[in-house]
Amino acid sequence: MVDVTKDLPRSGDGLPMDWIEAPFGPFFPGLPGGLRLILTLDGDTVAGSSAHSLVGDVEPLQRSAMDAGSFIERLASMDPLAPISYRTLACRAVESAAGVDLDADSACARVGALERERIASHLGWLALFGQQTGFDWLARRAASLQLDVLRADIKRVMALKPAIQALVKRLQRTPLLKSRTAGIGRLAPDSALRGPVARATGIGDDARGMDKTCAALGFAPVSRQGGDALARLHVRVDEIMHSLALIEAAGAIEPPAPVDIGEASGTGEAVVETPRGMARLHLSLEKGRVVAARLETPSTRHLALIEPLTEQRELGDALVAVGSLDLSPWEIRR
Repeated sequence: MVDVTKDLPRSGDGLPMDWIEAPFGPFFPGLPGGLRLILTLDGDTVAGSSAHSLVGDVEPLQRSAMDAGSFIERLASMDPLAPISYRTLACRAVESAAGVDLDADSACARVGALERERIASHLGWLALFGQQTGFDWLARRAASLQLDVLRADIKRVMALKPAIQALVKRLQRTPLLKSRTAGIGRLAPDSALRGPVARATGIGDDARGMDKTCAALGFAPVSRQGGDALARLHVRVDEIMHSLALIEAAGAIEPPAPVDIGEASGTGEAVVETPRGMARLHLSLEKGRVVAARLETPSTRHLALIEPLTEQRELGDALVAVGSLDLSPWEIRR
């Protein structure tokens, strides 16, 4: 027996076992569709991992130059999980390059649309989380509310507020939730983190804090301590409630529409706090056409977190940790 097992890899308890590579995705409960996750398993322990997107890495520019309207539509379609965020990002960058100032009412209506998308996105994540952890009631209720919120006008969003509050209260009264998520996927504060993942470590990373319209509407950053899956869950739940307040203060919901920039030329930069964190776009205009663009996205940064979060963890805990990052495969770039 010693001779047979001497060359096999050893697990943490010293027992030799064959390692196997197990694929999770691109379709797996609790993980975003389009994410290819391969875990090397040593029994029920993760010995290694690799992950990549099967749908991402779309270039902002399809050709060497595009008219501003076509560019905005292209960026809006880049990530089906956050189309309003990327439409807003493109519009803001184009307006910055063209020197166009948006009126206050339109700016408020854009904030309303962004916050509605944030609520829908976080509810969608809660539905996946419920599916992954066996909370069937959470998966069903969060998915139902997400569909209701997705294209609701402001009157409908406000009508849904009591149902959303009821979901949040029930979550907070679920004792098994803490035991399933506390201490899982713990991250230390790091400048590379973005969005809810960063804010769950106590970092106040939120592009809305630099937005004068959000400030006028009463925006206040949300953060938690701990850096684990439980803290990330609480941040998203807190943000759902805060987004409802911002929508009410904005008084309107209107996705951004391209403005007429004529044959403007210049360079511009914009940032938007997407549901997953800050996205940044820098572009150049020549005679009304976008000739260069550079895009930064939060999921690109967070993809590298999978390996340290899963290594030497039990399989169930590893999958919860990956799911708690809320990655969008469509915005992952090489």
